[in-house]
Formats: sequence, structure tokens, C-alpha cells
Amino acid sequence: MNKLIFGLLNPYGEQLSALQTKLREFTIAFSRYRYRKEILEGSSISEILNMAVSKGANYCLIQSIGHVIDEQWYLPHWQRQGFHQSISKLCQQQDFLVAGQLYRSDNLTLGIEPSCILVNIFQYQKLGMPDFGEIDWQTREVISAASSFALEDSEQWQKNQQPCDAHGWQFVLCSLEHKLHVRMFSHDINYNRFDLNAPKNQQVFAECLLGSRSLQEVANQLAPAQLEFIQRAQKQNQNAKKGVFLLNIESYDDLDKEPKDQVLDSVFSVAAGFKAYRILATQGFHAHSQVVFFDYSQQALAVRQFIVEHWDGEDFPAFVKIIFKHFPEPSTFYQLWHNTDTKNIDWQDLEQLWQTELARWGGSQRFKEQWQRLKSLPHRYMHIDLLEDKQALFEAIKGAGNSYIWWSNAFFTIYSLWHFSAQQRKSFYYEWVSLLAQYAGDCRVNGADHNNYAVNGLTAQQYHKLLDEQSGGELSPHALPCLDMQF
Repeated sequence: MNKLIFGLLNPYGEQLSALQTKLREFTIAFSRYRYRKEILEGSSISEILNMAVSKGANYCLIQSIGHVIDEQWYLPHWQRQGFHQSISKLCQQQDFLVAGQLYRSDNLTLGIEPSCILVNIFQYQKLGMPDFGEIDWQTREVISAASSFALEDSEQWQKNQQPCDAHGWQFVLCSLEHKLHVRMFSHDINYNRFDLNAPKNQQVFAECLLGSRSLQEVANQLAPAQLEFIQRAQKQNQNAKKGVFLLNIESYDDLDKEPKDQVLDSVFSVAAGFKAYRILATQGFHAHSQVVFFDYSQQALAVRQFIVEHWDGEDFPAFVKIIFKHFPEPSTFYQLWHNTDTKNIDWQDLEQLWQTELARWGGSQRFKEQWQRLKSLPHRYMHIDLLEDKQALFEAIKGAGNSYIWWSNAFFTIYSLWHFSAQQRKSFYYEWVSLLAQYAGDCRVNGADHNNYAVNGLTAQQYHKLLDEQSGGELSPHALPCLDMQF
């Protein structure tokens, strides 16, 4: 994937409406859950591909403004591929110019939906850098199909002289003339993406997305992709502030690779999983080291306190059943994996996750020994929203000695992407880092920034200096000397 570059198709330039501005931010931000590198923005597919050629890319994934990648949390042992894994698999094939979603126009011209396409730059250059093929009502030689998209079968398509009423017709024609496949996106790709552009109802969608009308009012007027996207997003928006992560999604690789300077007097952590304790275990602690949990979810804090006070460190899946009884849905929202809640949970899935966690600690016995020591440390629980009022946290960390703070991706959640603009999130984040450096300059920092880029292995003061030097913006964030992490 090192030679894959993303492109953003923006035919509007800087003249964006409020809806287009929000959709552009969504397209960029949702890409950042897995893609960390530069995004090329251009007004046409040809312009973006020319930039990709000059960058030396092998493949270019182009998204139109309003296309959103919505990656799901699939458990590793399911061996189910998401969007990025499936795109990576496509990139291993050389026998195509373009992959995407094919469609048949009204006059049967074969085209490719321009909302999201993957272009093989090697083949693109080899074929003389052809045009994508916009809708053109002049009579052209095009590829048409009567009933099937099985383009490998020469009987299913033929050349016709007719007006083109399909985007991407020239890529299709060029591919088949040179005996290249036109690759269709798989189900795993299509399930994890949304094209939110539907011209007939954009006004209604804008009113719903920007908050002037409720989903209940306009649900029957939205395109299926728009409706499903908003439903998925609202599930998070409505439940985030009562959400609970029982285990951590991201790995502990950042902690294992960090230098160990001196034992910690305190760790400050969002109330999610066991990472706060892993920080202490890898960095070192003493009998009076303080564990401070902060979170915008009161339920996350309550569940974490319940675990500390009532769990002995053995058989976490069995204890989760007790947690579910003490903190039932819907007053508590458990952030579980794909299509899972407390009623349909597969306990073998949780057991697999727990065994993975134990392996990180060196086995069940080693974990239990550590847990007995860690749970006895002084604990504090603070209800704080980092996007709003966080002064109490700064006051707590100011005199906390040799400290470490982990905020996960608090500035880059579905909730923050939905409620705040990219500029607002940047402002919140820069203020956060500036004040952290002011109150606790030597505190070690760990988390994700407002673009979902990992931050680790630095003190607050070191990071503040690096952040001030950044100039790349949301399309090309400045690389940091940090271990890349998936949040």
C-alpha cells in the first residue's frame, strides 16, 4: 500500500456550499481512519492522475466530494476484509486500468461511477494517459452491454456508435481494446462506503445533515445510502456520551517501543480498556502512582471503577456478563464490534479478544499478578469533555509529578466529526496541546491528533514545538517522529 495515493475530486473549487463543505470534510476525515498520507485534490480525474504520476504512485484511489469510507470493526479471527484490505488486494493485480462500480446507462453504454475509482497508474501511463470519459452527447464508439457486466466474456459486450451517456466510458473502451479487465468492486468494498450525492434530494439531505430537520422528518425522502449513513452516524452521536469500550481496539506497539526514563508518578487516561495499566506496566510505577481516568462518558467512568473495585483479574469474559447486568442497555452503550450488542454477543468472540489481550501481558497468570498490584493504586475518575471544558484536568496534571497522558482519538471521533468543522477541531486540538505544554511540559503524550495521526514517544513540550512547525494542512499533514497507530 506504500505506492497507493488518494485523490479528492473537487469540481467546485473554493466555491463550496455549506453542504459541499461538510461533505468534503467527511470525505477527507473518514479516509483518515486508515490512510495517513497525502491526498491530491483536483478539479478533474485527469488532473488528479497527472499529479499521481508526478508523485511516482503505482495506484490512485479517487473519491468525489461526498464519498465516504465507513470502515467497520471486524475481529481478526473472522478473516473478513474491510474496505482498505480489499483495495490492497486489488492493488496486487496488474491486469486492469480501472476498478470501480460499473453501471449501464439508459442507452446501454457501459460506464464507471466516478464517486470512487481505483486506477492502476502503470497501465494508465502505458495506455497513453487516456481521458476518463465524461458524458458526451456526440456520437462516439462506446462499449455497450445488453444484460451482463461479465466483461471477461467477449459475447457480453460490443462496440457501438452512439452518444455517450455514462461516466467513464472511455476507460472501459480503452481497457477492453487492450484486453485489460475492468475490475468490479467487491461486496466488502461496497459495504464499507457511501456515495452521499443524490441530486434529486440534496436539499433535504442538507437540511438533515446540517441540523435544521430531524432524520425522522425526512427519512422517506433520502436516498438509501444517505439514510443508512446517517443512521450509522446517529447511532454513535446519540450514544457516544454514554459509551463504554471494554477493551482497546488499538495495539500496544507504541508503548513497547518507547524509551523507559523513570517510573511514573501518575497516568492520565481516557476510560477505555486496559491501556492505562499497560502504560504503567511498561513505563514502571510505584506503590503511590496515581491512575486518573477522564472521559466524556459518565458510564465509561462508572464501568471502569466497577472493574477496579470488583474484579480479581481472572476470566474477564465471565465478569463482563456481570457488568452487563449492573450497567444494562440502553442507559449504557457498549462499543462492541460489527453488528454486536449485549443481546446477540458471541461470547467466543470476546474470549478470542481476551486471549489476545492476555498474550500482550505474557499470559493469564502474569496478567493477574500485575492486575492485583495495579488495581490497588490510588484511582481518580473525572467527567471531562476534551472538546469543551478541560481546565479541571490541567489543574490535576499540573502537580502530578512524572506523568503520562493517553487521550486515544478523542479529537477524531464520529461525534466530533459530526458536530464540529475541521477548523474547529484543529482549534480545539492546538489549544489542548498548547495548554498541556504549559501546565505539564514534561508529561509524556500519547493519542491521535485532529487528523487522526498518531502522537507518541514525545513530551508535551516537544510535541508542542513540532506542532507549531506543521504547515501541510488536512490534505498533507506534517509527518512526526512517531509510530503510526490505527485508531
